[in-house]
Amino acid sequence: MKTKSLFSNMVMTIGGAVALLTFLPSDSWACHDYPNPIAFQHPLSNESDLLPNGMMAIVYQHEQGEQVIHVTVHRIHMIMAGHHPHLPERRDPKYIVLQTDGTISSMTYVIIANALYYGTGRDSLGFPTKTWIDSNEDGLNGNERATFQTAKLQEKMASVR
Repeated sequence: MKTKSLFSNMVMTIGGAVALLTFLPSDSWACHDYPNPIAFQHPLSNESDLLPNGMMAIVYQHEQGEQVIHVTVHRIHMIMAGHHPHLPERRDPKYIVLQTDGTISSMTYVIIANALYYGTGRDSLGFPTKTWIDSNEDGLNGNERATFQTAKLQEKMASVR
């Protein structure tokens, strides 16, 4: 009889834990295993930065005063001096054309539209502090995997280029 009681208590405990975890919102998890696609779907970013490794970081900070900064890191396809409003890449969904004011003159960057890295937070060099790599560069679709934190990520990103 004690064995049956012990077994039923264990089943109830496990069942209760599963039920509790089912109803917890996903934002309550301290550390996500995947990037939140909604956080990276804002049409306009607040800023873009050329990283020390030659890749482009696009920073998304939400209007609602959210403290978490979302960052995508893209490979650069082409860099040109000046503004180029009639590039054929502007019509190609595989590319994003960014125009920035450089120190000497304006610059035009053509970057790969789907990011190689998705991340949250930023370190002093502009790299995301928590990252996921999308080695297929096919957008957020569940095949991303968590990568290294900032120091090791910088080494890894430098080797990709």
